[in-house]
Amino acid sequence: MKNIVFGTIVVLGSIFPLMLKAQQNYAIKNVAVIPMTRDTVLPNRTILIRGQVIDKVDESTKVRIPKDYIVIDGRNKYVIPGLFDMHAHFFNEQGNLANTCETELQMMLANGLTTTRIMAGHPNYLEARENVKRGKWTGPDLIVASPQFVGQWPWEENFKNYEIVDTPEMASDAVKKYKLQGYDAIKITFMVDRPSYDAIVSTAKDEGIKVVGHVGPKVKLPAALTAGEQIDHMDEFIDMLLPDSTYNHGQSVSDMNLWRMNAWATVPYLDENKIPELVKMVKESGIYVTPTNFFFISCFGSEFTDEIYKQRPDYDYIPAAIKPERWKIKELNRNMKIPSESLDRYVYLRKKMTKELWKGGVPLMAGSDSPEWFLVTGFSIHDEIAMFVESGLTPYAALQTATIVPASYLGFWDQKGTIEKGKRADLLLLDQNPLDNIENTRRIIGVMKAGKWYDRT
Repeated sequence: MKNIVFGTIVVLGSIFPLMLKAQQNYAIKNVAVIPMTRDTVLPNRTILIRGQVIDKVDESTKVRIPKDYIVIDGRNKYVIPGLFDMHAHFFNEQGNLANTCETELQMMLANGLTTTRIMAGHPNYLEARENVKRGKWTGPDLIVASPQFVGQWPWEENFKNYEIVDTPEMASDAVKKYKLQGYDAIKITFMVDRPSYDAIVSTAKDEGIKVVGHVGPKVKLPAALTAGEQIDHMDEFIDMLLPDSTYNHGQSVSDMNLWRMNAWATVPYLDENKIPELVKMVKESGIYVTPTNFFFISCFGSEFTDEIYKQRPDYDYIPAAIKPERWKIKELNRNMKIPSESLDRYVYLRKKMTKELWKGGVPLMAGSDSPEWFLVTGFSIHDEIAMFVESGLTPYAALQTATIVPASYLGFWDQKGTIEKGKRADLLLLDQNPLDNIENTRRIIGVMKAGKWYDRT
């Protein structure tokens, strides 16, 4: 364990819960505000927070702070909205069968997440969502997707967070079941065939629940775009760059094909001149896209040394019980001996597609897909935001992917995602300007969640 984690106290390797204060009213005084309503910095502002809500944002000289308000000194500091992670998991499903959700939620909040979407459901996660909602636990608000819908599943897992749907009838029944249980979306993962997929989409529409997640080679991107599925990982996007649909059966390095050498053999032949047509298709569908680029690039597209992974700030928070599995998976990846040229082109194309989707007006959302491999939820959202800038987005546009865009997708546009009067007080106080350098999102002085303040100490 590290010695200090913001928002928690670590003693002898144990994480003690955050101390909660009774609801207070606050004033953040003389702070620079990045409102996320436009690409600007509003200098020398004072924000009044009454209860859970932002009551006023104005020039400091125009704001009278009531006597009973707790004043936070914002001089030479910057405030942004709390961050969203639109693709996250818990260690509970990663081979760490202990339920550590409460501690993980604190870790997320400490790193600035005030809303997190969990993308593989389990009753433990519904309980966690309710514990946060009731104020019993401290952490981000949770959006919880269903257990993962899969086709013929090739192996058994000890922790069952998937649902086999290999007939339309099974698919339709599963959608109804998980809607009734209170999940917020239907999550599709691997090997779902087209008849079952169509049944999922049709039933979900009737039940009034969104379909999110992967797109596999049995479905293909055009069908998913027609269905309006919210797509993560840019699944099947890169396959659309193949020279024709017969080449390798129209399959490149999307999804599970990252583990197939004959899929990697297609990478030199991918045609980036097809990207404008791809962007047009995605834009016309009206969907939101969560690329999860940092996960794919750092784990599959890079040649990081072991030391690089071990020096990451989140490495020490991966449970010891699952670290051997992480290294085993990484070794399997290295043993594939994918040519460096193919890795470089894969990374280049993922970044270029992301930039062109943004330029084409496709709404992009930040998702970390952690804790996969050597990532931990909370820490890794900053890597994903930075990867958007590395792909060619402006720092402001990158911040939008973790604030106003996911708030709009989730229907929270009137509650979260910007700093305005009437919005909920989910805020990050930073000691440097993230519009100057996107890495400054990590420089957290304090987090406010629903009007409750947690400072650095």
